[in-house]
Amino acid sequence: MSVEFPRALLREKTHAWNLAGVAVAGGQGSGGIVPGIARSDGGGFWTCVMSNVSLSGGRGLAGRDRQKVSTLLWRAVRQICDGGVVSIIVPRNDALFRPWPAGVSQTEGLNIPHSDDAPFSDGTGYYQPTIDITCAAAGLRATSLDIDIAFAGQLMGGESFSIEHETAGWRMYEIATVDQVDDSHATITFNPPLREAVTDGTVLEFDRPRCLMRLVQPSSMSLTVQPWTYNSASVDFVEAPIP
Repeated sequence: MSVEFPRALLREKTHAWNLAGVAVAGGQGSGGIVPGIARSDGGGFWTCVMSNVSLSGGRGLAGRDRQKVSTLLWRAVRQICDGGVVSIIVPRNDALFRPWPAGVSQTEGLNIPHSDDAPFSDGTGYYQPTIDITCAAAGLRATSLDIDIAFAGQLMGGESFSIEHETAGWRMYEIATVDQVDDSHATITFNPPLREAVTDGTVLEFDRPRCLMRLVQPSSMSLTVQPWTYNSASVDFVEAPIP
């Protein structure tokens, strides 16, 4: 099972999630115009750059402990990634753009305790998705899905979602168009093409989209520390190869 990039480190100043290798262009003409662009067969791959990730720690910590905990966590994750040899699940910090149901608190589904109302030792609880959208069966490399909407806000296009595939693991997709059939059904188009065929009733994860990634190069999670002050760091990911 792959480790997930800690949400405690999703404190970046900027992030850039983009598809690379989507299309192949011909040579540039004399007027600076590219005469032809063709879609690549695989539909591209995700890249993610998180810049200026704050290592000042989160709530419940004070003083130097805030810097200590966050910096040690960054260093631990860097070792887990092993220079890009080991893949890691990277969440997209996308809460503002998800199809959140109207009237529902943004904290719904977060920090759910154990049955005795106790949290984990670090004070956090379980996570349970709120948005409930599933899809009909579709084949490998499909770029459209018929979806069943049980509980969600309005889909407008541009939203990201993930599927936990049986073989390929967590993979992320981004909606292009939405054809709303009725309040509970729609057809969406998206990119990249499905990394793996899906069965009827497959869950689409809109609450916390994520993708299996690896470091672009061994130095992609380098850390420079200025002692006795709060620091920041950046990281550069690319989608892990499809098995």
